[in-house]
Amino acid sequence: MKIGVMCATHRELDLLLEKLQNKRSEEKLMRTFVTGEYAGVTVVAVIGGVGKVNGAITAQELIQEFQVEKLIFTGLAGGLDPTVKIGDVVIGAEVLHHDLDMKIMENGQFPGMPTDFFPGDPELMKLCRGMGQNLRFGRIVTGEQFITGKERDAIIEAFHPQCVDMESAAVAQVCWFFKTPLLVIRSLSDNADQEIDGAYEENAEWTSVSALQVVFRLLELVGKK
Repeated sequence: MKIGVMCATHRELDLLLEKLQNKRSEEKLMRTFVTGEYAGVTVVAVIGGVGKVNGAITAQELIQEFQVEKLIFTGLAGGLDPTVKIGDVVIGAEVLHHDLDMKIMENGQFPGMPTDFFPGDPELMKLCRGMGQNLRFGRIVTGEQFITGKERDAIIEAFHPQCVDMESAAVAQVCWFFKTPLLVIRSLSDNADQEIDGAYEENAEWTSVSALQVVFRLLELVGKK
């Protein structure tokens, strides 16, 4: 099986790039796509950049040009649920935009999009549920902004998510149109509040590893199937 693994920044993927075997790189769309092997699985890994557009074009390239069969999006997120804490890993059972208002559209949606959320790949989620680790399965919301205390309460009230990021829903939308299974795996680096700047810098390195450890285990389970 060929699986795409993408993230937004270097620190979120460097450890995986180090562990890939038989690596070869291709430069496309101002990105470096690294194809290699891990635990018997062919992996195409890429750092896509921050924001929805970067996430979307990177996902489309993985699907169309590299023909990945499934896609994993990993990285950091801000916690929005009082039951989650910094370092927890959230698996995206549901992914949606928090800054895309579709009320004025006919039937409240854009053509071809679900009316509520993009679901995570059930096969990969099932493997994650069997890991026996302290993983959280829930809703991840996406918007083109760093969330602090001022915006936090409104997003929680409207969507009741576990965490927030800046790319996942755009990646999920691309995967939806191309019928490519996606699973989002995010580790919480902060609580998306007024302390975000200090918390993110303090926690980004070790929380990135937390998410990647789940990715490694997931790839190992896929390789055994």
